[in-house]
Amino acid sequence: MVGLKKKEIRYWLFAFGIIFGIVVYPYVINSKANRGTKLGIEEKKSYEEFLEKLSGNFTYQFQLFKKSHVENGRYVYRDLNGTEIIFTVNPEIQEDIKREFRRYKLKYGAFVAIQPTTGKVVAAVSSIDYPDLTMKNTFVTASTFKIVTAAAALEFGINPAESIITRGHDDSCSPEVWFKSDYIIPRNMFHSFAYSSNPYFGVLGRILGAHRLFEYAYKFGFNRNDYGFPWGIIRKPLDDYDLALIAAGLGETRTSPFHEALISATIENDGVMVLPCLIEEVKYKGKVIYSYHPHILGRVIKEKTAKIIRKMMLDTVKFGTASDKKLFRRLKRYSYLTIGGKTGTLSQFNYPEGRCEWFTGFVEDGDRKLAVSSLAVNEAKYYITGYEVSALGILTMIHNNFLLARR
Repeated sequence: MVGLKKKEIRYWLFAFGIIFGIVVYPYVINSKANRGTKLGIEEKKSYEEFLEKLSGNFTYQFQLFKKSHVENGRYVYRDLNGTEIIFTVNPEIQEDIKREFRRYKLKYGAFVAIQPTTGKVVAAVSSIDYPDLTMKNTFVTASTFKIVTAAAALEFGINPAESIITRGHDDSCSPEVWFKSDYIIPRNMFHSFAYSSNPYFGVLGRILGAHRLFEYAYKFGFNRNDYGFPWGIIRKPLDDYDLALIAAGLGETRTSPFHEALISATIENDGVMVLPCLIEEVKYKGKVIYSYHPHILGRVIKEKTAKIIRKMMLDTVKFGTASDKKLFRRLKRYSYLTIGGKTGTLSQFNYPEGRCEWFTGFVEDGDRKLAVSSLAVNEAKYYITGYEVSALGILTMIHNNFLLARR
């Protein structure tokens, strides 16, 4: 009987094994496989969300860039999950310009360089003691805003070669003088842009009216709040005099070095705005999951308008407000370069108080093109102007062979 029971037990164990193998085990395996697939889907969804945030938020890109280090000639950021981000910024240019900032004891300044057709950021340098100035959008625009006013006027039908009756000297800052002075001077846009004539652009502001001027300010990015980008800020004018001040770049209009570079990039790109980007490539566990592609925001102004403004920016460097600056004179040695831009100067009363000096423009070396902007807020004692910071950045790129004509 005992032997029979043992036989029955072995039989039932054998039968259970068969049932488990046929029915239960495949279910367990499939369940594990499904859990693995589910994790893979969740992981993929998580990285899709991460990439969407990264590519759609410039501030987030900049925050990660600040945590990067140089590796094999590129800025790279890695996290503990196996994510690797390669940035567009050129480390050699970045470090060389930082070194020049220290040499000139630039306490409060910034330099930005962007490729106009791609939006790739090549350089984004701030003063050593203030590492985030390229993103700060509360600097007064000063006369760089005349680019916007000129664009609005050209597309309204103003002939840039035709004279308009204005009053007062070019550097006059009073609408009372511009509209009532007995000192009458006919001026055209070409002259007034190159020499940054406040009376001419103040008169243009009144001709255009607030609605049309602000329409173009919005087109160039003022008061936008998307993409986590440091867009400029402009407020509505209080009256006609205030409108004239805004049009001349003397009103309550503020912006950032990144936005200034983007404005020049739009001019250099024939009126089409391409969003700046710091991300070249993203890898996850060695596999490329994102590669840079340009994000075209759209056409801001007509191609013809952009070409006229580009010519006026060239004139500014050739014989206008930038022509007499020491470092710009040094750039004339490099005849293969084409350089244009717009200067701006205005005292600001928010921190830091001082003389806010801008240059925004472009440099061409054959088919290589860059849009640049620079800023310095100087006190009574200083070693370099904000305009010349751009010239310094261009000279640095020449010396490290980033800008070298390919003939």
